[in-house]
Amino acid sequence: MLRIHFTTEDLLKTRVSSSPDPMWELVLSVFRLRRRLAVARYESWYRQVRADASRSDLLQRIRHMLMPMIPASGYFPDFLTPENRRREGIESIIESVAGTPRNVLRGQLDRLERGRGSAWLERLREADPAAREDLRRLLSDYQAIAIAPHWNVIRNSVEADRAIRTRALLDDGVHGLLHSYRPLMRWTPPVLHVRYSVDQTLHLDGRGLLLTPSHFGQGPANSLADPALPPVLVYPAGYDSTAGPVTVRALGRLMGGTRASILIATGTATTSGELARRVGVSAATVSHHLSALRAAGLLSTLQQGELILHTRTSTGSALVNAAHAEGT
Repeated sequence: MLRIHFTTEDLLKTRVSSSPDPMWELVLSVFRLRRRLAVARYESWYRQVRADASRSDLLQRIRHMLMPMIPASGYFPDFLTPENRRREGIESIIESVAGTPRNVLRGQLDRLERGRGSAWLERLREADPAAREDLRRLLSDYQAIAIAPHWNVIRNSVEADRAIRTRALLDDGVHGLLHSYRPLMRWTPPVLHVRYSVDQTLHLDGRGLLLTPSHFGQGPANSLADPALPPVLVYPAGYDSTAGPVTVRALGRLMGGTRASILIATGTATTSGELARRVGVSAATVSHHLSALRAAGLLSTLQQGELILHTRTSTGSALVNAAHAEGT
């Protein structure tokens, strides 16, 4: 259990990430590659990454270099997910990770238990230039097959969850936002109790908290081990279990004013009943159109407690924005 203590100032500074964090997605995807949790969701991704990595020595490097640094459970180094670089491009972040100061490498790699005995990790611990280059190339090669080709899916997953949190924040303020994370988290002011892999207490001390939804996150939440670093809590993004593959035929079914009105109305998370009232059609009609919008990859449907909420994907938002730009 992770217990996060808030002050009034912390509540004012609490926010939800506006976009996926590429390094957190990279690190957490290694767990999915190793353990294949939630197979139905990640099966096609898993097959593609394994196949692409097997065409070179990348799969071997993942097994012997990346996985020892990111064990199946417990601690992994904070330097892999630098909070002060999250707004930069992935290649710039990777360069920063590979250039981590020697004292940081030593201190954090020394905390690894399952990685002990790895000759490569020992060389990285000593900041060996060749080991640094190995790390840079490994992370770059891995993200090119495991993250970059799937970025739209990752972004849609995160944006759908963010819409849920925005709805909770608009309806009930920060307290409503924190309550919306049940059952993963339990908000009993001024402490947020989070399902976590170890027992830990974190005092925010006026720094606020960055809540980051993750497509590859599963099970307990994740955070930085060092309490002195900027506070971040990475949690599994809500999963649209009804989403299916996008097809040309599905996109063709989107013609019509009712579906356009529904798509416009789902700029924020909205229930089917609210959509029916806004658009002026029956619940059955809304359900039919929602199914078509989901099949086309333009809308996600997520459950938050007893509510079933619908929100546009980034592709759906791009379509709406394009229509606005053309004055339609």
